[in-house]
Amino acid sequence: MIKTVIFDIGNVLACYDWQGYLKRFNFSEKIRLEIANAVFLNPLWLEFDRGIMGDQNVKGAMKALLPQYQSEMDQVLGGMRKLLYEYDFSALWVKNLKKKGLKVYVLSNYGKTLFEYARSDFEFLQYIDGGIISYEVHHMKPETQIYELLLEKYGINPCQAVFLDDTKSNLPPAEKLGMRTIHVTSHEAALEGLNKLGI
Repeated sequence: MIKTVIFDIGNVLACYDWQGYLKRFNFSEKIRLEIANAVFLNPLWLEFDRGIMGDQNVKGAMKALLPQYQSEMDQVLGGMRKLLYEYDFSALWVKNLKKKGLKVYVLSNYGKTLFEYARSDFEFLQYIDGGIISYEVHHMKPETQIYELLLEKYGINPCQAVFLDDTKSNLPPAEKLGMRTIHVTSHEAALEGLNKLGI
């Protein structure tokens, strides 16, 4: 019997669309591509999520890659509050799960600055029972430690938990610990997966 639902955030409870975000800026295709490679497709992006370098240091390292586009980089790196937005169904989804007597947690790779925005902007975070965010613990999915930290912190029985994530490679570590998993390819797929588990 499932008693606990664990959500990833990006593309599960909130839309993460860096390509769409970049298109909002009035840049040429050449500049947009160079910034994409320096920021969102750069391994440095993962350092936001790991939380060891510090967000300002990560941004500085990215900007150093494109000295010819400092103004454009400032716009992109300074406006990232618009990089993610909460889905209109998320808060009600979480509240409905809570009404069924389920515990709801989040387990997400997230940088400090972006998660501070999320705390202010995302309604669903008011209703969850807790969570682990990667920058806070310096571990990231799919590293086993971050899943173990969540289970230990909240006393979660993995055999009574389901984990939902849009990134398939993040599912096997949860399964190895005994959790059920749902690969979120759409909201409908997530609902169907929960329904099959009797939720």
